[in-house]
Amino acid sequence: MGFKSLLASLLLVSAASAQLSGPVGPTSSLSSKQSTICNVLDYGGSIGSADIGPAISSAFTNCVLKHSGSTLYVPAGNYNMKTWVTLNGGTKWAFRLDGLITRTATTGGNMIAIENANDFEFYSANSAGGIQGSGYQCRNAGPRLIRMVTSTNWSLHDLILVDSPEFHLVIQQGSNGEVYNMAIRGANLGGSDGVDVWGSNHWIHDVEVTNRDECVTVKSPSNNILVERIWCNQSGGSAIGSLSDGTAIQDIVYRNIYTNGGNQAFMIKSNMGSGYVRNVLFQNFIARGTAYGLNVNQYWSSQSPGSGAGVQLSNITFQNWDGNVANGVQRPPIQFICADGAPCYGMTLSNVNMWSQTDQAVVKCESAYGTGLSCLRSGSSHTSYAVVTQSATRPAGYTTPTTMPGDLTDGFATNAPIPTPTIPTSFFPGLPQISPLAKNL
Repeated sequence: MGFKSLLASLLLVSAASAQLSGPVGPTSSLSSKQSTICNVLDYGGSIGSADIGPAISSAFTNCVLKHSGSTLYVPAGNYNMKTWVTLNGGTKWAFRLDGLITRTATTGGNMIAIENANDFEFYSANSAGGIQGSGYQCRNAGPRLIRMVTSTNWSLHDLILVDSPEFHLVIQQGSNGEVYNMAIRGANLGGSDGVDVWGSNHWIHDVEVTNRDECVTVKSPSNNILVERIWCNQSGGSAIGSLSDGTAIQDIVYRNIYTNGGNQAFMIKSNMGSGYVRNVLFQNFIARGTAYGLNVNQYWSSQSPGSGAGVQLSNITFQNWDGNVANGVQRPPIQFICADGAPCYGMTLSNVNMWSQTDQAVVKCESAYGTGLSCLRSGSSHTSYAVVTQSATRPAGYTTPTTMPGDLTDGFATNAPIPTPTIPTSFFPGLPQISPLAKNL
């Protein structure tokens, strides 16, 4: 590796590490997890199987758990699955999914759940493996596709998740996880979340999501989460929330987020509740034709109210945004609707240039304090105030947002199959992916 390449790599690692509390991903190499190959074809499975679930469970129980440094292997090919699996425990192991598994049962739960794993890698070596959920057959009435539960020092990458009946990928607590090089295709309706993450010290990057709900969303409790190079391609958009009682979120960074169509460029959403969201940076956002732009709404009507006076938002910075909404009068390109019982403060906007495709817009604020937007109030005394709506003018720094090859013009129908995509090699205009696809290594 040349000096310039080495320097660039070091700077990239340094930039990522600065937002995290420590290293992420497996603590041992992938090659060290290949001393034993636990092939599902040796444990009752077959290519074209009507139910690969039992073979996955058997390979895990009878091979992986008995051999540290092993790989559970699903070879390339098509498989059906009607028995969901929970793979609990295991240290220093990998799950190599090169085939495509299709859901054929409507049982709830999770098709594949990984629990309490340590030093673990879930991946596709051909960058083509994954799960086809065929959610159009049982919309909002079936399983989630993959759930990572209370696992430590792990990665999940180079997988394709399509049309889940419910959510696609859930990261439940745990620490030191890394998710990257993913393509997620969901239907054009709510309840089709792309990535939901909560826990400590997780890095989510280079992910494309199509759906009409969460793109990549941080939930409570969370700290030291870095989300970057995300392509919300006809998606509901990324968010923090929904938030309610006992919220505890801090030290979060979203950067280099590209949103093409959908519900919002970004949303912080709650309805009353308690707790806090603090020390958050939203940097380098591009959005095109979304319904809302920068949307803070602490009276979100789609959520039942919490019992507290409001989640306290503080020390939140929005830096380098360029984008437009469909109609900036109907839905503002920027709004801060904060809780009257817990006014937000330290809202800092720097070089935020959000506008409207209609060339007319308003901005709205309620009980919100900060700088960089005309309706935000200043001062150290943070008392509530009623909604203020102001006419906006086109920001001097606004430019027509750029596009990405592969931008979709519409979402996918809810009553028809969704085709399996390929994983892109870029997820934000002008930036390459951070890690190459596994098939190119």
